[in-house]
Amino acid sequence: MGRQQVKRWIEARALIQRAGRTYLIAKPHTDETCPWEFPGGKVRSGEMPEAVLRRVCRTALGVELEVLIGQPPFEHRFGTHVVTYRYCLCGIRRGEPTAIGYAEIRWILVGQLREYVFDSPTQQVVDWLLEQPSGK
Repeated sequence: MGRQQVKRWIEARALIQRAGRTYLIAKPHTDETCPWEFPGGKVRSGEMPEAVLRRVCRTALGVELEVLIGQPPFEHRFGTHVVTYRYCLCGIRRGEPTAIGYAEIRWILVGQLREYVFDSPTQQVVDWLLEQPSGK
C-alpha cells in the first residue's frame, strides 16, 4: 500500500496592535464552538505572507495594514495536513476594523487572551504573547 500524501500549505496571520498591548482577534463563524483567531489567511502560490495580510485585512476588515515585524515560522500537523504559520506584528495604517469577513472582531488587552478559546497552533502564539514583558 502507498503512503498517504501529506497536504501542506502556508497561512499568514496578523498580530494587529494598538495602544501597546491591545490586539485584534476575530471569530470566523457564528458557531459558539468556533475558536477565535488572529486575522489572516492562506498564502496563494507565488504570494508573500505580507501581501496576504494586506489583502485579507483590506477585504475582511476594511483596513490598510502596516506590517512591522515578521516572526519565525512554525509548523503544526493536523492529521493528514501540515500548516506552516507565518505571524507578523502589524499596525493599522488607515481605517477602523469592521467585521466584513468575520462573524465578530474584538480589541482585547494581552492579559485578556486567557479568557478566549483558540485552536492549538494559535494558542502557542497566545502563550508567547502572554510570556512577553508587560504581558500580565
